[in-house]
Amino acid sequence: MSGSMPITGPRQRDLQRDRNTVWLLPDSLGAKTLFADLGQAFVIAPEPQQRTVSTWFDSFDWRLYSSGFLLYHDRTAWRLVNRASAEETAVLDTGGVPGWRFSHEFPESSRIRSLLAPLLANRRLLRLFRNETASDGLRILNNDTKTVALVAVETHRIEGGEIEIPTLRLQGVRGYNQDFDKISLFFAHYGIKNTVAPFCFFAQGVRSAGRTPLDYTSRFRPDLRPEMTARQAMVSLYSDLLATMQRNESGTIKDLDAEFLHDFRVAVRRTRSGLSQVRKVLPAGETDFFRKEFAWLGEITGPARDLDVHLQAESAYLARLPEELRPGLVPFFDELRGRRLSERKRLVRRLRSRKYRELVAAWQKFLDAGGGAEETKNSGLPVTQLASRIIGRRFHGMRKAGKAINPSSPDQEYHRLRIQGKKLRYTLEFFSALFPEKTLEPAIRQLKQLQDYLGAYNDLAVQQGELREYLSGLRPGSRRNMKLSAAIGGLVTSLGTEQDRMGKEFASRFAEFCRPENTELFSKLSRQER
Repeated sequence: MSGSMPITGPRQRDLQRDRNTVWLLPDSLGAKTLFADLGQAFVIAPEPQQRTVSTWFDSFDWRLYSSGFLLYHDRTAWRLVNRASAEETAVLDTGGVPGWRFSHEFPESSRIRSLLAPLLANRRLLRLFRNETASDGLRILNNDTKTVALVAVETHRIEGGEIEIPTLRLQGVRGYNQDFDKISLFFAHYGIKNTVAPFCFFAQGVRSAGRTPLDYTSRFRPDLRPEMTARQAMVSLYSDLLATMQRNESGTIKDLDAEFLHDFRVAVRRTRSGLSQVRKVLPAGETDFFRKEFAWLGEITGPARDLDVHLQAESAYLARLPEELRPGLVPFFDELRGRRLSERKRLVRRLRSRKYRELVAAWQKFLDAGGGAEETKNSGLPVTQLASRIIGRRFHGMRKAGKAINPSSPDQEYHRLRIQGKKLRYTLEFFSALFPEKTLEPAIRQLKQLQDYLGAYNDLAVQQGELREYLSGLRPGSRRNMKLSAAIGGLVTSLGTEQDRMGKEFASRFAEFCRPENTELFSKLSRQER
C-alpha cells in the first residue's frame, strides 16, 4: 500500500530519542518478506538502500565509552553518539577521513571538540575497528501521508570477519506514540522480541581487535581478600602492576601519547614503593635485587616523562607572561621538543634491551612461583594486619614531618613531606579492597587534596631551579637570547610569586589534613587488624 499525496517526512528534532528500539532479526526473516507484510498492514514509503562504512575510535583507557559515548567516522562526518540511546550528541562534517587523533586537532569552534577535550585531555584516539552497514528502510505513513515512524533492517559486518548481525530498528516520531506501539506489536507477532543495544555490534567489533570494552583503566584497585596472607596479597598486587607495565609498553615505545609512559612509570613507582615499604614479606635477597632493578627502570623513564610534563605546560607558561614576552619562549620549547626526541630514543633502546627483557622475565617468573619458597617474618601474616600497621606508621610519620615545617623551611622539606604522602597514598591504594569504602574514600580524598597542593608547590620550586639553570647557560649578546632571557626571567618571577603565595597557605592546608575527623579516619584504618 502507498499513498498518492506528497509524503511528509519527520524533521530531525521530531524524532523521539526515547522511542528508538532495536531488535535482533531472526535468521528466518528477511527484509523483503517483512516489508511486504508491513505493506499489507500499514501505509509505507520505501527508502533507497544505503551502505555506510564506519571507523570507530576511543582512547586506550576507554574515556569516551566510560562516559557514555561512542565516536565514529563514516567517511562524511565525525559523529559522537550516546551509547545507550544512539542520539547524535555532536556531528562534524568532513571530507574523507581526517587524520585527527587528538582533541586539539579538531576545529577550535566545533562542538565535538568542546566535548572531546575535557574527556580525552592528552589521550590519543585509537582506531578500534571498521564495520559496514547495509540498511533497507521505509517510512510508516498515516492517512495524511505524514511519517509516523521509521523502520530499517540493518545488516552489520565487521571488517575482516564473516559474521553478519541483522537488526531491525524502529524509530518513533513525536506525537505518534500509538502508531509506534502498534508497529511494535506487529513485530512481536512475528517473534521479534529480542531487543538489543542500538550499537549491538560494537562489542564484537572491539573483540575483532583483541580487546573488550573497559579492559583497561589507569585506576588501581587490586582484588585482595582479607583471608590472604601478606605474601599472597603482595604477589597478587605486584602481578597487577606488572600487567599494567606490559599493557603500556607498546604504546610507550610507539609514542602514541604521553599517558602510556605516565601509566608505565606509575606502575614502576608503585612497585618500588611496595618493595621499599612492605618489609620482610618476600625473601630479603630477591627484594633487594628487584628493588634496585626497578630503581633503574625509574631512572630511565624519568627524563622523557619530565619533558612531557614541561611540554604539556607550554600554554600555562605562556599565559604567565605579558603578550610581548611570549615569542621569546618559542626557542625554549623548540629545544625541549628536540631534547624529548633524544630522550625518547634513548628510552626506547633501553626498553628493547636485553637487560629490560631479562628483568621482566625474572620478575614474572618470581611472581608466578608465589614469591619464593623461603618463609620470612611477615610472609604468613594476615594481610589486614600488615596493611593496618603500614597505614598507621605512614600516617604518623607524615604528621610528624608536616608539623616540623615552618615558614623558613627549605623546599626540600616540602618535597620530603610530599614523598611521605605519596607513600601513604600508595599504601591506601594497595590495600583499598580490604577496608570499607565509606572509611577509605574520605581518607584518600583528604590525602589527595594535600598531595595536590604539595605537588603544585614542588613543581613550582623545581621549575624555577631548572629555568635558572637554563638561563645561566645562555650566551649573552644575540637578540634571540636577549628575548629568551627576558621571557625566562619573567617566567621565573611569576613562578616564584605563586610559590610564595602557596607557602603562606601551608599551615592551614596541613591543619585541614590533620583535623580530628581525618585523624580518626586514619586511626580506624590502623585499628582494622584488631
